Amino acid sequence: MFVAEARVLGLALLGSVFASQTAWAAEVSAPTPEGMLSHFESWIALAIVVFAFGAAWLLNHQAPKLRATGTLLAALGCFGVVWWFVGILGSGVLDNPKPFQAPMDALKPGILWTQAIVALLGGITLLGVANRQRKGTEVLELSGANEVDRYGRVSRVMHWATAMLFILMIPMGVFSSMIPENVWYRTEYNIVHKTIGFIVLGLFASRLLWNRKSKRPGLDPSLKPIEKRLAHGAHVALYVLMFAVPFTGYVMTSLHGYPSFFFFIELQPFLPESEAYIVWGLFHKYILQYLIYLILGAHVLGALKHHYIDKHQSAFKRMVS
Repeated sequence: MFVAEARVLGLALLGSVFASQTAWAAEVSAPTPEGMLSHFESWIALAIVVFAFGAAWLLNHQAPKLRATGTLLAALGCFGVVWWFVGILGSGVLDNPKPFQAPMDALKPGILWTQAIVALLGGITLLGVANRQRKGTEVLELSGANEVDRYGRVSRVMHWATAMLFILMIPMGVFSSMIPENVWYRTEYNIVHKTIGFIVLGLFASRLLWNRKSKRPGLDPSLKPIEKRLAHGAHVALYVLMFAVPFTGYVMTSLHGYPSFFFFIELQPFLPESEAYIVWGLFHKYILQYLIYLILGAHVLGALKHHYIDKHQSAFKRMVS
């Protein structure tokens, strides 16, 4: 069973490679500052992806101590976002960003501050959860495939890896749109951001394929009819966003005449340069961004409500250990 699960998770990673459309790819030999590791940005992107998959796998391990380690890694990921934010505070970009393209751009420093505070609070909360898990003794008996009333290990690992990478893309994308053209790390930063975007796109495709192979469990019977409709709508909307956010970014970049990147592979624009990039940018940078805040926030708050207010313990445990 473990071998079968490993194959499926391997296919999830390979799917992200095929999603990058390497038919247009060419190796990048961009110069890096003296003394820095060649293609250091690709190593950073790889470390982030491995971290996300490792934490997601540990979160759903049989042993409670290892599940606590997964939660601890998730907390460290939150603190990593805070550390990243402290770093960009010292970069001067927040005080002197590139010229605003729309009035809403003036909100971006405040948005990053809010996201950093949420990450800090999330990290502290997860530390408490990890400490409680560390004292537990419950062994998680979980099959690879989905079951009638809960998700299997493959779905859970892909879900939490996608969640970590997708959520990370939000502040990364906000800051990416603020970096002035003359900053030396602008291209390297975008390589990391765009690589993670392609990984999320590949995971989106992999999850759809896996859901066809292993049917998703139905919604928890304890939910009221209106709650079931809202939960189903939120799930569909999140899947749409998982596709729409990286895809619109890829199209916007190509129409602007810029290359995209998948690790150290440069992907030339697949569309002719056009002013239509403005329309795609409107969706990618503004409309979809605020939809993410609304829908993802509702999804998280809804899950917490079912667990802590409605006391629907089984609803929460369908995806978390």
